[in-house]
Amino acid sequence: MVVTLPKRSAPRVLLNDFLRKALTNVSIVLDPLRSVVRDRLQRKALAPPESIDLALNNDPPVLVLMVYRAKNAQIVKAFIRQVNSNADVRLWALDAIAPELEEQTIGSGPGSRFSNFNRLYNAKPIEEGSWVVLADDDVFFVRGSLTRTISIMKQGGLSLAQPCQSILGWWTFPFNVARPLLVARDTNYVEQGPLLVVDPLFAKLILPLPDEGDMGWGIEAEWYRAKEGRYRIGVIDDCRVVHCARAGSTYSFGPETRRMVERFRKADVDSLLQLQSVNGYWWKWQRTPSWTEI
Repeated sequence: MVVTLPKRSAPRVLLNDFLRKALTNVSIVLDPLRSVVRDRLQRKALAPPESIDLALNNDPPVLVLMVYRAKNAQIVKAFIRQVNSNADVRLWALDAIAPELEEQTIGSGPGSRFSNFNRLYNAKPIEEGSWVVLADDDVFFVRGSLTRTISIMKQGGLSLAQPCQSILGWWTFPFNVARPLLVARDTNYVEQGPLLVVDPLFAKLILPLPDEGDMGWGIEAEWYRAKEGRYRIGVIDDCRVVHCARAGSTYSFGPETRRMVERFRKADVDSLLQLQSVNGYWWKWQRTPSWTEI
């Protein structure tokens, strides 16, 4: 299915930017309360599970790639507990290797986000048919699971997707915040973090990631062009994650923004707002997504 990106008028862009900043300010004001709930949810994720979600024989192989800092070891541990037991979990430590994560840690040292993901991806052979998960070190599920995310992707024919973000965490764009009454959305945009899932075929198109020594801002435009007319991508509203830290606090905004603009130019995309568009909705009362009927 070929999708034409919508044009965004200047007033629409200004209104969207105003709303995003307003919602961010509200999140900052309410964060003392939100952080209490986040801490409680993290403790729950680390607690012994009431029932063990063992990998089933029909579950696809999963490869999890994550770059972490030692200070976030407990959040990483909580996320790993939510991953099926047969997953190939590969971690890279930016600083010290956390003792509780030593078994899954492939190596350590500095490097850009994409270069470290590539180190993990190329570290050893990957099981044929593996779904690939790219995860930040400060995210975990508060609704649904990785298994549920992949199941919805299969049902909806989504090759690249991510669970939506809970309002309890830090999000970059309202577009990625979970919507009520929705299972998933067929979109033209999947943010590169904090967690994304790639099916085996699409993974071969986009991995290893382009390593230009930056944070990869604007890579979403390249992913849109890669999927155009051949694949579907989207967001899973029925599964939600909490992103525990605000993004971008230590980034070099000038150089990163220039690289992002260049990626947009090469992909013939006006802006992130143009990419953040929806082609179809899968409502909770629908047994199958509406776009499968097209």
